[in-house]
Amino acid sequence: MASDQLDLRLGQLALARGSLSLSALIEAATRAGEQGISLGESLLSCGSITSEALQELERDLSLLTADRFEEVLAHGDTLILDDLASRRIAHTLDLLEAPTPGSTHGESPAHAGGFDEQSGVIEGRTPTLTDFDDADAHEGQPDDLPPLYGGAEARYDFVDELGRGGMGQILLARDQLLEREIALKTLLPDTDNPTAHDRLLAEARLTGRLEHPSIVPVYDVGWLHHGSPYYTMRVVRERSLAAILDELRQGCSSHYSLTQLVGIVRQVCLAIQYAHDAGVVHRDLKPENILIGSYGEVFVIDWGIAKVLHGEDPHTSTLPRGTLVGTPQYMAPEQAQGHNDEVDERTDVYALGAILYEVLTLESVFEARTVLSLLISIIQDEPLSPSKRAPTRQIPRTIEEIALRALAKAPEDRYPSAQALADELNLFLEGVKERERQKSQALELVKAAHESRTLYQEARHDLAQAIRRRDELRRSIPSWAPPQEKSALWEIEALVDQLGVEAEKRFGEVTRQLSQSLGYAPLDEAHDALAELYWERFLQAEAAGDQATATYFESLVRQHNTGAFDQRLSGEATLEVETVPASATLQLWRVSESQRRLVSQPIGSPSQAPESFEHLPHGAYALHVSAEGYAPLEFPLALDRLAHLRVQVPLWPRASVPEDFIVISAGPFRAGAHDAISLEQEIVDLDAFALQRTPVTCGQYVDFLNAIASEDPDAARRHAPRVRDDMPSYFPLEDGRYVVPRQDAEGDAWDPQWPICIINRLDALAYIAWRSELDQRAYRLPTSMEWEKAARGVDGRLYPWGHHFDASFCHMRESAPGKSMPKPVGATPTDRSPYGVLDMAGNIAEWTSTPADAAAGTYVLRGGSFNSFPLMCRLDWHQTSPEHYRHVHYGFRMALDLTR
Repeated sequence: MASDQLDLRLGQLALARGSLSLSALIEAATRAGEQGISLGESLLSCGSITSEALQELERDLSLLTADRFEEVLAHGDTLILDDLASRRIAHTLDLLEAPTPGSTHGESPAHAGGFDEQSGVIEGRTPTLTDFDDADAHEGQPDDLPPLYGGAEARYDFVDELGRGGMGQILLARDQLLEREIALKTLLPDTDNPTAHDRLLAEARLTGRLEHPSIVPVYDVGWLHHGSPYYTMRVVRERSLAAILDELRQGCSSHYSLTQLVGIVRQVCLAIQYAHDAGVVHRDLKPENILIGSYGEVFVIDWGIAKVLHGEDPHTSTLPRGTLVGTPQYMAPEQAQGHNDEVDERTDVYALGAILYEVLTLESVFEARTVLSLLISIIQDEPLSPSKRAPTRQIPRTIEEIALRALAKAPEDRYPSAQALADELNLFLEGVKERERQKSQALELVKAAHESRTLYQEARHDLAQAIRRRDELRRSIPSWAPPQEKSALWEIEALVDQLGVEAEKRFGEVTRQLSQSLGYAPLDEAHDALAELYWERFLQAEAAGDQATATYFESLVRQHNTGAFDQRLSGEATLEVETVPASATLQLWRVSESQRRLVSQPIGSPSQAPESFEHLPHGAYALHVSAEGYAPLEFPLALDRLAHLRVQVPLWPRASVPEDFIVISAGPFRAGAHDAISLEQEIVDLDAFALQRTPVTCGQYVDFLNAIASEDPDAARRHAPRVRDDMPSYFPLEDGRYVVPRQDAEGDAWDPQWPICIINRLDALAYIAWRSELDQRAYRLPTSMEWEKAARGVDGRLYPWGHHFDASFCHMRESAPGKSMPKPVGATPTDRSPYGVLDMAGNIAEWTSTPADAAAGTYVLRGGSFNSFPLMCRLDWHQTSPEHYRHVHYGFRMALDLTR
């Protein structure tokens, strides 16, 4: 048998025989725990028992089996000396062997209080109607309840029994004089305790002098016909705090918040302070003795074992030192040791702290299998902090510290009075009230901020639409147009400025309201709303390539991130790739900015499809895919934050893709305007096609003219480059053949590798028809969207090389000193798209098959030219022109539908 179990049985047997008082046992057990010795050694060192008596106890224990030991304690045998010892055994078992009071709630009133060694009973609280409403009532009503005689019989009509305890009973009666129901407490008819009469009368007198709104009033006192005393009081029908806490433990719906429960404890403190001022210590405070009314009333009941501080205490003057009075779960250390002479106001403060602890945690301060173990814990152990005992209850640190101070082991370390504890609780409640007020104001501001954000988003939408309209007008109105033709453009430009200011005002109003909300209370709702707002601006700046602004807003997102943005900020993505054919070789390239351009770097080594790439930073990538017998492919990718992208990459047979063409794979891309203000890009999904790597050159075009001249000289003359039909062609005839001029009439030297220029859309279509017949392929002009996708890939970049413009990256009017002239196609390698298409931002503007106004015969041209301004080099820019109009900046390249 374990040593602690042997010690427990030794102590129990010593108590049963009367060899040891309970207080002496607790003192010895406490010392044994502190010094790590056995209970027997501790008893000897304390002088509580002789060595002969200890040897006798140990010998008898060794002869008893566990079952026999229980039988001895329960019934007594030759080891038990007298009937008094038998009574002590029975009630000591209640204290030492029964589960600790409070380990389950709703215990019998006869076993709810402290152990009285003189009477042999455990003193309990006065039963009330509430107790019996909670199923504590005596089952079955007796047929012979004691009749009331004399003045009592004349005044009171018995109605029912409310409950009974070890020595007393509570009767529900009707006061005929005042015509009201009352509760009458008297002794049980068979009570033979000689001090019971005096104690009941003392209880009535003591309770009667405590006139406080939170103490049940006593109405009357008297004697029944057989001489038993009684007193009457208000019928208490309220619910106990214990019942409310039980509901919370069971997860039942309860309208009592933590703040309300703390407020109840504070009211109890004030009632107890009133009693203390009257010289009375309750000595049995616990949730069962606190009743809560429907209108917020709080009552402290059961003053039956209260201690009178000044004058003779009727309850303890006849009790020997070491008698335990009270309920173990809520006993202060001095109570648990039976030091009744040390019990004072601070003893009640400890009990109030134990009640507050239970309110906070829904657990008792200490739990133990037996009451003896519980008492030792009260004396020796420090309470676990409420926040650790109940981590899910979100207990404020301030109230936790208040509870722990009230539970201090030494009385001088506790609050000096119940009033001082009430004041601390009041400060906490006022703080809670102020915090609740501030939280309410904070929530109102968050609500207002949501409304302001709606207005902000509407302002941004209006701004984006105005910007699109402005850009359309800028493309359609030439810079040389007279002022009257530019008035509409100027109006929309002024509107863009106005809407931009309005949007920023709206943005500022949202951030002001949310920041002000955080000044009142640190609400997650406000932090999340700010983080979401800044996240939008971060994405806008990041997409526009404005790294400084993106970094600024990212830091603001991190500042207000409560955890919701952790994944978004990490931004890791996953890519799964399959190819057709399945055996293709893959090389993944990471696209990042360097020297103002987006450049690619390979990641790892080439691998075979299918392949999966994990933990990829979000951003732009490119797959280089190749397979025997197929045209090589560059496949651009844009991996959004947290994306899990599955792609199938088809390759095209080499024979189906002409040598000077690039495959533009099928799929969506981001088209249209894209800057820090307007990010509403259109997502356009296109089929796969092929596009010429470079525009059609002068040399290729002159071959076309000579080919058709032999059959139709007028057609050749009609399609030869010229400004107007009535002007000579820039390509002269030499020996009956068109040639690229070595020098034109203006003295400019031409290069056969220049892009063809000064042609209209009809000329381009004629060339395409001739070339299609020659190559036996169905060439065509690209659509405007096909041209844009081939130029910018899928990541929404503004230029083929990235997001930043520099004149050296393409061939436009500022790229070289002197007169702006074309350059040989492909001569500017930085003007290269993610697919490998060249000369998309400069050198020559290109006709497309997309009509701007079909009725007017106008069509879209894409790309900048050798004489363009920076704006015209953007990939979200286009111009329109009548299809018969020729210009020195107009050229073209061919597209091709792909077939297997």
